[in-house]
Amino acid sequence: MPFTSPRLARKSDSKIFLLFILTLTIAQTYLALGQGPPPAKVVVSPAIIASIHDQVQLIGTVESWRTSQVAAETSGKVAVLKGRRGDQIEKGAVLARLAKSALQLKLKEITAKWNASRARLKKAVDQMKRSEKLVKEALLSERAFREAELTVDELGESLAVSEAAILQIEDELEKKTVRAPFDGVVTRELTEVGQWVEKGGGILRMVDLSTVRILVDLPERYVPRVKKGSTVRVRIDALGEETFPGKVHALVPEGDRASRLFPLEIRVKNAELHIKEGMLARIEFDLGQARRSLMVDKDAIIVRGPQTYLFSIQEGKAIRHSISTGKAKGTQIEIKGPVDEGQLVVIRGNERLRDGQAVEVLPNK
Repeated sequence: MPFTSPRLARKSDSKIFLLFILTLTIAQTYLALGQGPPPAKVVVSPAIIASIHDQVQLIGTVESWRTSQVAAETSGKVAVLKGRRGDQIEKGAVLARLAKSALQLKLKEITAKWNASRARLKKAVDQMKRSEKLVKEALLSERAFREAELTVDELGESLAVSEAAILQIEDELEKKTVRAPFDGVVTRELTEVGQWVEKGGGILRMVDLSTVRILVDLPERYVPRVKKGSTVRVRIDALGEETFPGKVHALVPEGDRASRLFPLEIRVKNAELHIKEGMLARIEFDLGQARRSLMVDKDAIIVRGPQTYLFSIQEGKAIRHSISTGKAKGTQIEIKGPVDEGQLVVIRGNERLRDGQAVEVLPNK
């Protein structure tokens, strides 16, 4: 235990005694002048009448409104994979290319045959025209002309077959390039360079987040009061207090028989792509017609155990009122109690106020 000299102890006791005497003197002076403690400094705000709806808040999960597992239209080995997880892709952009050297060789072969057939056809047409002229001059039999005409028809059909084969190969070559079906974000690669994919095999998974949908389960008691196209407010926990406007897109009329919940789909525009798939969302609905109600700033409300109250200002004094609260709307909250519209209520400095205490009202900044 540290040692304290008697002299230091006496000095400390003397200071405490002098402080006590000074405090007692100030209190006696106030009492002698008929005054209480100095006025408490407070900030006030008026009670207002505002329109308010009954509301309900439901919790849902964010999903992309459009999802695609982009597939290959033909089989082949992956030669190039451009789309990677997290990439923002525009519609029509190349996502992958399959090997196509074999098809390109086949195209060259058939193109060469087509060129040869076209040359033979041109020669046969010229021969047919000469034969026709000779027939008219009686220098060639009709049979010879018919044979020349038949040769032209056969070569024409052969050329048409080659043209169809070329178009088919060109189509196959185009299918070797996999393109984005819409503007979106790549969320997963389903193959890799060098892997073989079958026709219809997955290449990438893409989502379109320009609009998101939020799926919630709506209790049956609210079903008659929620309409398609109704506006709702959406708050995403991960994005703080910001709210997003949404609309009721669909209310499925088939509910769960056990829980009596009905699937409800909300659509929200997401141009900045801040909202991500899988986030938790809180949906706030206005129900029924608006009503006029007395409201005060939320900061005016004091809760002490089972008691809820606020202070109003009357003739420079704080008057305590027991109240009950209702629905909130922004920074305001609905109240019921002995408070009138326009009456000033304390919103700052009210935590230590006493009923009847004098106050000094400061500007609300």
